[in-house]
Amino acid sequence: MDIFAIRRQNLMALAGNYQSQQAFATTLDRDESQLSRYLRGKGGIGHQFARHIEKSLGLPNGWMDTIHRPGGAIDPDPLRDSLEQFISSSPSPALAATIANLLTLLSDTT
Repeated sequence: MDIFAIRRQNLMALAGNYQSQQAFATTLDRDESQLSRYLRGKGGIGHQFARHIEKSLGLPNGWMDTIHRPGGAIDPDPLRDSLEQFISSSPSPALAATIANLLTLLSDTT
């Protein structure tokens, strides 16, 4: 899933917390037609708008870029993939080994 699909999915989930699309647009200080385009997938949510949504709703930086599972759990697969890629290309063997150990510990608990 690309970043624009993840952001759209998160925007749709957030929109579900509001009584209307207009109420959500007002909270984000955006025009309802702009919000509607994003919700319908007519354009990708860029970095600036993603950060604006997070700031407006008091969400942590990067929240819009992360796949969220029901109940608030975060999908660990993208993080695991990024860590494995870092391990294979790290110029620091000690850091790569530490991250590999952490990844193994985390994998054992999930």
